[in-house]
Amino acid sequence: MKIVFSGGGTAGHVTPNLALASKLTKEKLYYIGSDGMEKNLVRPYVDNGIIEEYAEITANKLRRKLTLSNLALPFQLIKSVKQAKKHLERIRPDVVFSKGGYVGLPVIIAAKKLKIPAIIHESDMSLGLANRISKLFATEFLASFPCDKKAKIVGVIVREEILKGDRQKGLETMGFDGKKPILLIMGGSLGANALNEAITVNERLADAFDIFVITGKGKSIDCGFVRQTEYATNVGDLFAASDVCLTRAGSTSLAELTLANVPFVTVPLTKCSRGEQVKNAQWFVSRGCGITVSEENLPQTLPDAVKRAYENRQTIIRKQKQNADLYGTDKTVEEILKMKTAR
Repeated sequence: MKIVFSGGGTAGHVTPNLALASKLTKEKLYYIGSDGMEKNLVRPYVDNGIIEEYAEITANKLRRKLTLSNLALPFQLIKSVKQAKKHLERIRPDVVFSKGGYVGLPVIIAAKKLKIPAIIHESDMSLGLANRISKLFATEFLASFPCDKKAKIVGVIVREEILKGDRQKGLETMGFDGKKPILLIMGGSLGANALNEAITVNERLADAFDIFVITGKGKSIDCGFVRQTEYATNVGDLFAASDVCLTRAGSTSLAELTLANVPFVTVPLTKCSRGEQVKNAQWFVSRGCGITVSEENLPQTLPDAVKRAYENRQTIIRKQKQNADLYGTDKTVEEILKMKTAR
């Protein structure tokens, strides 16, 4: 069976595809993306033979606001669809799977034109703009949560290695001995700055915790009391070694932390957002999986929030274990493989 994956723009639109790819190694897998961050994330999977090929298209970000740049989007989208169509005609896949983001939209439209079955998956509590359009062209619409009446709920697509982390390897990566509790900070591929800045003015947290910061690509912090890296490939190991995590509120990140039983403090991204992270945070926090704080006055509220999450970690972990049914990777794989017999 030939499967084409697509999606990009943020890591949250790419890592779920890679989680599925790791489960579908018996099939011929391809990826269509742009010359963006997804290319670097997918490259190791091409190098190790899990994914046969990474095919590029140009893709332009969809903006919710009325701007002059949006006037050119229809023409740019037509060009992107043509490029995607050429790749699909050459690969001749049995199914296309898009995780969303502006990169996936032209691929889904091209699949519709070629009468190739196409599946989309929405992770958040509300539909992203690309998936809102893509659902008009998709054969099947899957989702983590009831974000749309037409969506089939399968759960969150989570990388298997997240659930099988090695604490000792995590400690070695972070350079800690494990004698103090560990605070992990990760702001995602786009929203790290506020979290990075908040930690730099909270040196007293280092009295209670060893602190490790995943700063985000191209970012670093001038802070002598933390250890840091731009990006980590062994996140599961870091989770296994961490006692509490400060994070944004991407649904995949919160689901991974929940399933890995890491208590978290979540700071929903509100700027340049449709509000999905606020809804994501509310859903997880209402189920006792973590606590939430606002970005406003974060440097002042951060120490108390981290302390509360750590002190209540046993209660939080117990609630997290009650939400193990969030895991939707295997159900999504089943939906993809069904397309083989449907054609």
